[in-house]
This record gives sequence, structure tokens and C-alpha cells, in this order.
Amino acid sequence: MKEFSAYAKQAMLRIMGVGIFLLPLWVQAEDALTKTTPLPADPMSSIGRVAFTLAGMIALILLLAYLAKRLQGMSQSNTGGLAGQGKLIKTLSTTSIGLKEKISLIQVGEQQILVGITPHSIQTLLVLETPINLDDVEQQSPVFQAIFKKALNKT
Repeated sequence: MKEFSAYAKQAMLRIMGVGIFLLPLWVQAEDALTKTTPLPADPMSSIGRVAFTLAGMIALILLLAYLAKRLQGMSQSNTGGLAGQGKLIKTLSTTSIGLKEKISLIQVGEQQILVGITPHSIQTLLVLETPINLDDVEQQSPVFQAIFKKALNKT
């Protein structure tokens, strides 16, 4: 199933790429045809052109979203990519304490710091003397995110 999904994604990207590059040629050829031989206005041809252009724009948006997701994954990896040699600052855990207020435990090098985050400022609350083990830090995920991941894993 994974091989089919990878092949389908690759084929879809190829088709979208060819379609995006052929769209200007198709519009140009249709304009040249109507200039040489005057045809009566056909409402179905304009609907077809609008539908094809709309499909091309949606394909372009999906392609850009796919590329943005790939680039974001590359920049978040610790193995180089766009991020360099690795992360120096890591967010270990974040807890919301209000609508726009959060408390985060971050690690800078070997030191762990507890910070308070509001819309207007970020303040150091506590610098931990002894670092907390990463196994003890509970990674919390919102309920919606957990349900969404579960739904995605079913397919």
C-alpha cells in the first residue's frame, strides 16, 4: 500500500507539473484559433476554461502546500538539512494556563529554563539547577490533534 501511495503521489505531481506548464499554451492556442476564425460565443467553452483554470490553481496550491510541508520537515530535523548542524534550543513541554498565556520548559544546551509566555512578553520563571530527564517530560497533545492523527493512521 505504501508503494502505491508513493507512486500515486509521484504520478499526481508529474501530471500537475505538466498541466501547469501546458495551461498557458492551451489558452494561447485557443486565443489564436478564435482570432483567425471568428466563432460565435460558446458559453460552454468559457465555462470549460474557467473550470480548467480553477483546477490548475487548486493543483498549484496543493503542490505548494506539499513543498512547504517537506521544507518544514527538513528545517526541523536534527540531521542538518536547512537547520544546520542541529538545534541548540528545544521546547520540551508547553502547558496553557489561560487563553493566551503558556508556560514552557525549554532546553538551551545543557541548561533547562521554565519560561512564561504572554502575547506581550516572555519572562524567565525558573532556571533549573538539575535538569529534568526527557523520559519524565510528558509530551501533551490536544484532543483534536490526537483524534486527527488516529483518523489519518486508519487509511
